[in-house]
Formats: sequence, structure tokens, C-alpha cells
Amino acid sequence: MCATTPKPGIHLGVASEGGKRLNAAAELDAAALSGSALGVDLLSREEFPVLYLAAAHSSQLSQQRFLAASRLRLAALVTAAVCGTVSVFLGRLDLTAVGAAAGLGAALVVEVYLLRVRPERKWYDARAAAESAKTLAWRYLVAGQPFGKERGGERQADRLLLTRLMEITKDLRGFAPVPLADSSLQITAGMRKVRALSLKERRLHYLQGRIKDQQAWYTGRAEFNERRATQWSVLLAAFEALGLMAAVLKAARAIDFDLTAIFAALATAAVAWLQTKQHDTLASAYAIAALELADVASRVEGPASEAEWAHFVDEAEEAISREHTLWRASHT
Repeated sequence: MCATTPKPGIHLGVASEGGKRLNAAAELDAAALSGSALGVDLLSREEFPVLYLAAAHSSQLSQQRFLAASRLRLAALVTAAVCGTVSVFLGRLDLTAVGAAAGLGAALVVEVYLLRVRPERKWYDARAAAESAKTLAWRYLVAGQPFGKERGGERQADRLLLTRLMEITKDLRGFAPVPLADSSLQITAGMRKVRALSLKERRLHYLQGRIKDQQAWYTGRAEFNERRATQWSVLLAAFEALGLMAAVLKAARAIDFDLTAIFAALATAAVAWLQTKQHDTLASAYAIAALELADVASRVEGPASEAEWAHFVDEAEEAISREHTLWRASHT
């Protein structure tokens, strides 16, 4: 996924989905599980790779522009449809015809903007880059594959991380996220500090800063999208029912105003918005991701050696990556 500052676990989904944690229960749960309460100093957002910070910011900005343009286009089309059902004259000038023309003109301008700028493509690509950078950062932080302690020295791990991050940058198509600060680094002192901790400390850091934090966010977003899907479905059904009633009344000549066309336009706009937001798909994907992370959290104490731990982190990151794969597939 826009605009509150994420907590140290850093949810890209917050940026990609609207920027706010909208579920109070999930917020309280995350607070209860915060690392500071358990004596763990979680890494701050600013200590993550600059590629992640820049890509997340670009994703947030592009998503905001895409959704704002989509809202404006739908509102303009509905306005044109409403104006087309009535006639209001000022002298010989048909004001509603002017309104309909203005609505269609605005919709056309927005459509040209979407086709030329493609903010949704930048949103998707930036989120993909940010997710990839974030999972690499966490693998490096806690010595998960391919940055395990048993694989070589710290310099080798640093070189591998920098190489992987550069590959992500090269894969970006048509744009590059702008760093938010001149002093930002790909490997920060905070990242090296966490990596130098003992296996026990890294395990707790990963559990609180990554697994539990991400699980709480997925749960909150699943509930939010499920509510939104229900609300929009009810609203759509209401528009359709009102349109049917208006059609019956007009057929019976009880009214001579074309309300049916207005409600049909509103229903069409609601369907288009539902397709844009995909609340049902997101609710399902987030719920599955939360369940998978519950399974991961239950097994976090299992690995006893560095090699076992590196493999466990690899499995955990793959579980988190599956949600993004589903999200990307649903938006392309």
C-alpha cells in the first residue's frame, strides 16, 4: 500500500491501503504486544533501508493520486448523468446541458491523466519494491536466509544485501523513488546493531517487530475491508431498489421525472468503486495472511541453531510475501 507514521514494524500495507490503522481492537492488541513492554527496543522506521522508505512514500503518493482521480471521474460521470435527466433554462441557455458537458469534459480530462501518468502502475511497482526491500531488511536484521550467520562474515552479508537492493532498484519501470533524506543509507547502524544481537534477542525482536505487528495489521485491515464490502453492497442494493421503484412509478405515470437513470448512474458508480477498491478480495487475502502468521508465531521458539533459525525466517517471510503476491495479482 499513504499517512500516519507506522510503528516500528513498518507496515507497507498502511501506506498502500490508506495510511491509517482503522481497527481499534488491532491497535490495542499491537500496543499490548509492543517490544518496549517486553524490554525490546524495536528498530525505528528511519533505520530501515532508504530504498524501502523512498518506495513506500512513492507508493503512498501514487495511490492517493490514483484514488483521488478515480473519485473525481466517477463524480463527474454521475453529475453528467443527473444533468442529462432534467432541463433548466436561463433564457435560451440549457444550464443542465452545460452541466452535463462540464461533467463529461472533466471525466475526459481525468481519463487522459490516468492514461498518460498511470499513477496506479507507479503505486503497484513502488509497493512491490518496498515489500521486497522490507523483507530483505528483516532477513538481514535477524540473520534469516540468505543472510544467515553460518553463511559467512558480516561483510559478505552486507555485500549481498546491497546487491539485492540494487537489483530491486534496477527492476523499477519508468520511475525511481526519490530518497527522503540526503543522509539515508541502505544499511544503517541500527540494522547492524540488531543483527549483532544474540539469537534469543533477535528471535524476540522478530516476533514483536515483524510477526505480531504484521499480524495485528492484517487482522485490522481484514475487518475493515469486510465492513466496507458490506456497506457498499447494501448501498448498491439500495440504489438498485430505488431505481426499480422509480421505473415502476414512471411506468404508472405517477411521476414524469427520470429518477431511474439517476439511480442507475449511482449504482454503476458504486460498482466501479467496488472494483477499484476490491474490499472482498482484500478482506480474504488479509485474513489468510493473519492466520498464516498465527501459525508462524506459534513456531517461533522451535529453531535452536542459527541454521534452523535462518530457515524459519525464510518460511515466515515467504508467508508474508504471499499476501503481496495475491494483492499484486488482483491489481494487474
